[in-house]
Amino acid sequence: MNKFVYVSLFVMVTLIISGCTSQQSPIPSLVGSTAPEFTLENTSGGQTSLSDYDGEPVLLFFHMAVG
Repeated sequence: MNKFVYVSLFVMVTLIISGCTSQQSPIPSLVGSTAPEFTLENTSGGQTSLSDYDGEPVLLFFHMAVG
């Protein structure tokens, strides 16, 4: 009887641990995906669109203190 309890406990703990160590990311990676079209005001008072840089690499930098 004790052996059955220990084996059952071992199996339950193993299943719980294997379920907690998933290798999948909870949020899918967006690296390399296409950004949606948008237009923002620039520091010169005009507007800049993402389409102005079509075919060029673009780095978007968001900072809370700006604006």
